[in-house]
Amino acid sequence: MLATQPFLAILLSSATSLRLADGTAIATGIWAEELLIPWTEFRAAGWPVLFLSPEGAPASIDPQSLDLENLQGDSEKQRHLALESAAIPLDSPISLHKIAPLLPALRGVFVPGGNGPLMDLPESETVGTLLQHCRDRQIPVATLCHGAAALLARPAASQDRPFAGFQVSCFQKLEEEQTSLAGRWPYHLEERLRANAFQVLHGEPWQAQVCKDRTLFSGQNPASALPLARAFLESLEENRRHRGSRHGY
Repeated sequence: MLATQPFLAILLSSATSLRLADGTAIATGIWAEELLIPWTEFRAAGWPVLFLSPEGAPASIDPQSLDLENLQGDSEKQRHLALESAAIPLDSPISLHKIAPLLPALRGVFVPGGNGPLMDLPESETVGTLLQHCRDRQIPVATLCHGAAALLARPAASQDRPFAGFQVSCFQKLEEEQTSLAGRWPYHLEERLRANAFQVLHGEPWQAQVCKDRTLFSGQNPASALPLARAFLESLEENRRHRGSRHGY
């Protein structure tokens, strides 16, 4: 496997079950609009996109992200998200164990949210290794909402999280406690990031917020999907202009 054309990677959680603090479990996955909106923007900008997951297992859409209650009762938006999300190829992402031959052509990594990332991304050494590669080579990384859980991952045989100390935005505790899972979250991502030396920035609850710290971009919540994707793309465009060729730097 060898990619010669520069590409963007979308790193997906393959978790299908969210273990709650009360011992129960519910279905989980990727938040539909947090994947669909950036994926659409990247393709419109002409970027080839490859899907990755820690072990190469399929990803799925979080059913809660298609629940009318979480879409302010907007049945048209529900229909659109369900239809468009079904067209995204989530069945066969590339395993991070097999990513090495592709790395020379990697130009950016985007991590969408949903509750799935809370389960499998923080403990994945392969995720930590990918993030270390990006940090070392100044490859932009963007995390959205609970996708910031990926930043807790560490490479094998390392106690260091590659982006520790950076400013980051994520789905904040206040927002989590305004959902139907209030009081039952397995942990609060905001608190765990702070405990591991990240500087977590607050925006207004449920309003778009995008944070940029060097090569790390992050968005607070689903409302941040579009502005985050566009800020991420603008950074890639600046790199392209600096190096002088379309998608070929």
